[in-house]
Amino acid sequence: MNPALDSNMDRVRAKLLKALEEKRSSLHEHEIYEILGLAGFRVPRTRFVTNEKELDALDTSDMPGGEVVCKLISPGMPHRTEFGGIKFIPNDPKELAAAFREFSRIAAKAHVSFSGMMVAEKVPGRDSIPFQLLLSLRQDSSFGPVVFCGLGGVGTEVYKRSLTREKGLLIRAASDIGDREGTERALDATFFYPVIAGKTRVAREPILDTAKLRAALAAFAKLGEVFSPLAADSPVTIEEIEVNPLQITSDGEIVPLDALMRISGAKHDLAVPPQAGILKLLEPKSALIIGASANKMNMGRIILRNLIKGGGVPKERIYLLHPDATEIDGCRAFKSIAELPEKADMTVFTIPADDKAAVLLSELIEGEKTASITLISGGFGETERGRELDRRLRASIGKARSRPGGGVVVNGPNCMGIVSKPGGYNTFFLPEYKLPFRGTFGERCAIVSQSGAYLVTLISNLDRALNPKYMITFGNQADATATDYLLALKDDRDIDLFILYFEGLKPYDGERFLAVIREIIRQGKSVILYKAEKTEAGATAVASHTASMAGNFEVMDRLLRDAGVIMPDTLDEVEDTIKVFTLLEGRRVRGSRVGIFSNAGFECSVAADTLGSLSLATFSDDTVRRLREALPTDIIDVHNPVDATPSMENLPAGPDHKEDILHENSYPNATIRAFKATTKPMVASLNSGMLFDPAVRMMEEAGIPCFRKIDRAMKALGFFIEHGRRDGITR
Repeated sequence: MNPALDSNMDRVRAKLLKALEEKRSSLHEHEIYEILGLAGFRVPRTRFVTNEKELDALDTSDMPGGEVVCKLISPGMPHRTEFGGIKFIPNDPKELAAAFREFSRIAAKAHVSFSGMMVAEKVPGRDSIPFQLLLSLRQDSSFGPVVFCGLGGVGTEVYKRSLTREKGLLIRAASDIGDREGTERALDATFFYPVIAGKTRVAREPILDTAKLRAALAAFAKLGEVFSPLAADSPVTIEEIEVNPLQITSDGEIVPLDALMRISGAKHDLAVPPQAGILKLLEPKSALIIGASANKMNMGRIILRNLIKGGGVPKERIYLLHPDATEIDGCRAFKSIAELPEKADMTVFTIPADDKAAVLLSELIEGEKTASITLISGGFGETERGRELDRRLRASIGKARSRPGGGVVVNGPNCMGIVSKPGGYNTFFLPEYKLPFRGTFGERCAIVSQSGAYLVTLISNLDRALNPKYMITFGNQADATATDYLLALKDDRDIDLFILYFEGLKPYDGERFLAVIREIIRQGKSVILYKAEKTEAGATAVASHTASMAGNFEVMDRLLRDAGVIMPDTLDEVEDTIKVFTLLEGRRVRGSRVGIFSNAGFECSVAADTLGSLSLATFSDDTVRRLREALPTDIIDVHNPVDATPSMENLPAGPDHKEDILHENSYPNATIRAFKATTKPMVASLNSGMLFDPAVRMMEEAGIPCFRKIDRAMKALGFFIEHGRRDGITR
């Protein structure tokens, strides 16, 4: 709210520490007002009494208006209205005493502790939309401090019942609030802000100085960052602050009328792996495999053969750990780690999770015989025994972090491994005949996936359109995360597209993740992300209105979309989006106008209905003339979309018909010529069955993104137009 917050921070810290020392996890409302006052807010005058005797000396003569607000204060009753815990009464000692006794009875009946009663001045203001706002701060488990703002009072019910997620609530990382232009854009995108800022016909004049709201957002962001779980210099964490309502008064001020604050002593140490180890993992010059069988084909043996075939790691520098064998598939084997002839750049660990595996992993991580480990094995964390093994694994990683250089990097556990073209290696435990890498497109992309199974499915489904430079799976992220790989690859000039899949970020890794994502997108590169487990619960709804309005996925979704990440809603949309970005790689976006050509009226209608951010182009006179020359205008009305009813050859040659997609003017060949004759983005749709698979394959092999449903084609093209590389021409 004003520069005084910095100078008052020690006083804020003292008040928070006092509550923490009293073993309280929440502050009383009058204490919250004191802190907000130090942050620059105009706050109501308040008094707080813990017993009825204190009322005898209570002086409320400075509270204007003849009426006061009395509130029941109890940590077990954050929402008091439905219990009768808020009263508007005359400013009279007898009335105050009666209210106190009533609150005591209400708390006893509800079986909650009664801390006392707060008496506050009654702040005049309209209790209707849009004069009451909600303002809150929450420590998100992935992203740390996040600021929220939206309609308050009864407006929160409007949000939950009626408003879309994009319009109802501002959700912004605390670290982004200082970006004034970005924050203003985010506010303008909401329903409430243009109204209170006087930017609509509903209210042509602002009902408050919007600079005051931006300052309030900045104050909450500052409190969240100074008292975050990652702030090691502060022993207290502000878990949540919520003001609801934040009243807009008749003179354009904003005054908190109801507030809650939760605090804790919880702290988190985000120990990140060294980038040097990540780079060795991506391009190793030596490797150790643990778990390869000498006499049968198991997971480790398949990985060994894939590694040998890749050729990136010389065969003489591929080592194995084995109790009996001295050589497997021409590579040397050793009985113990101590016998290894050199420190391996990368170790691939495949033996099942058990005590023996845990001991061996500790020896590897805490020793000096490898720079990185890809831990393929599952079983770390899935059962009670597995959770104990996982704790031991993470403890070893923690010890390694304190060493010079940061120690060993661990990828996994429970991952598929990595395929690295620059490293010339493949540690997937699938033989090549089950997952051939034969795509002719998508070489300028990298896939970073928490799930190995998902990555394999994606490659299989898009086998003609996708052959990435890197395919990285990171599993349960005991150490290395998607963020670490993005940091290693963000400046690679041969990567234009990052494809990400994960169930969740590592705790409090979100700020690093957002920072590297923004840097990647600023370079003109694209990021496609699918987040699974979208129904994960947010903070408990009893704590605040904000928690019930915006859970963890909602926060992640909004922050990443605001950063420019492409976030398709379904797995089909993910594959469609990847297809257009890989096959149209190199084509530039010059606008959002689109021309549609189909031989089916229903497809023209569906395409027009699913334009999204696209718009129908108006054909020039020359285009209309040429179309009329080419089409039978007695049955076709030339306009956009063009319904060219006559069909074209789209079947391979067969004994029962004369069609042949190899003919010069077949549908695939005509489409391919049109595609090659332009540099504009273009997609095709062939909404038919298996008979038409050869035509689809023919077009995709020529680089045309081809879909089996027109609506999917339109949506995928829309993603490309919205997020693809531009030539500096506005839409």
